[in-house]
Amino acid sequence: MAGQFLTVRLRHPRGTSTIQLPSSHATFDLLLEAVAEQVGGCAAGVRLSTGYPPKVLRLGPSDLIAGHINDMDTVTYLYDAGMAQAASQAPFQPAPKQKRLAEARARAQAEAAATAEANAKAAAANARREEEQRRAQAQERQKAAAAATAAREVADAVLRSAVEGGALEELRAALETHQEAASADVLRLARDTRERLRRAAKRHAAKAAAAEGRAA
Repeated sequence: MAGQFLTVRLRHPRGTSTIQLPSSHATFDLLLEAVAEQVGGCAAGVRLSTGYPPKVLRLGPSDLIAGHINDMDTVTYLYDAGMAQAASQAPFQPAPKQKRLAEARARAQAEAAATAEANAKAAAANARREEEQRRAQAQERQKAAAAATAAREVADAVLRSAVEGGALEELRAALETHQEAASADVLRLARDTRERLRRAAKRHAAKAAAAEGRAA
């Protein structure tokens, strides 16, 4: 609930206290009621000072205290000697919570709860979207892997068939078409076989040329 409440330090005859007010509804009259609650007096007789040098806060009842009092500021409860003497002799008893202050705090708590719920729903929705994206990406990777496997199997089969056939031109054509998808072992076998067939064809051509020369 950070940011939903304004914390004010109150210096009064009995020492110091801490007051929390709903930051979005913190009016001057709510602050006076909260101070009266702490000191056991009447809000109508409360005067407050703040800052250095101290200055009396002169605000209307419905004026927001934002801009005049910041979070964790200290305010001083102003009182006369008679009030101080009475407060020192009597047990310190905070007055019952004022209805308006309680209602304002309840509103702030409800707003904080609604915000937290909205944030939780948004986080859950984001998590669901991210999970759906991860699943979709995993499916795409699986499809790509399956397609690559299928292409490799086809390429390997074609190259093995060409190797077994022993025809140089067919092997060359198969390599040109399927060398990108073939597995490394089959591709190496096909290339070695192509080279062997090429050398054999070259020797055969040389022998044929020599035989023609002798015949001539």
